[in-house]
Amino acid sequence: MAGMADARDFDLEAGTTALYKDPTYYDYEYKDRVADVRWYAERYVEAEGPVLELGVGTGRIALRAVREGATVTGVDLSATMLKQAEARRQSLPKTKRDRLELLQGDMRAVELGRKFALVSCPFNAFMHMYTREDAERCLAVARAHLEPGGVFALDVLMPDLEYLNRPAFKTFPGVRFKHPTFGCHFIYAEQTAYDAVTQLNQMRLVYERADPDEEGPPSYVVELSHRYFFPRELEALLHANGFRVLVTYGDFELGALHATSESQVLLCGLR
Repeated sequence: MAGMADARDFDLEAGTTALYKDPTYYDYEYKDRVADVRWYAERYVEAEGPVLELGVGTGRIALRAVREGATVTGVDLSATMLKQAEARRQSLPKTKRDRLELLQGDMRAVELGRKFALVSCPFNAFMHMYTREDAERCLAVARAHLEPGGVFALDVLMPDLEYLNRPAFKTFPGVRFKHPTFGCHFIYAEQTAYDAVTQLNQMRLVYERADPDEEGPPSYVVELSHRYFFPRELEALLHANGFRVLVTYGDFELGALHATSESQVLLCGLR
């Protein structure tokens, strides 16, 4: 049956780490994704105080925000992503480098002993919280680091039932492109499988080298795992963990949330 899958067959370890092992390709893949960078950077500057970013990655949001005047502490689990972020931090004007602090840590457990005007968890990072316990630990970290009157900002994908109910691990072909790390051409394809009980979606990003005469790996697969959150479920989860939703958008242009929105974009306060 289309969409039927069992999360026990998913490689959640690879799904949590594999995409982030090659930060050069990561930055290439998402170079055109700019609306969220702009929106978060504006929120960071508006906060008029220190910002904690959970899942800072290669610094795609934090770097812009720092250039525009924000002070950001970025936490990420991936050492390779942080290495790229540090290299990019060094490209900042010397007067602004100290406004970006990068720390390796788990967003479910980090304890900095400081309060922040704004805490964020951008670009679907919260979707790596695969269980209720994971999600509640992450929200506890956000709550513990948020100063009174502060704002917690996050975004997750809106569940697209047509997409999630595609035949499990059926191959959907994609584009041909030149890989920025290997320097050869690949043909990209995608496979997905969704477990409706756990609300976990396992993606397999499949890369086949297009030209056998080029140097580079003949093929490889990247796993990516996401836990989906439905809007009222997410609202209840936030409420139960000490937050109140101030506003929800359906995109980074402040559009209303509706059934065909790509994302749920939330600003929350402490309750």
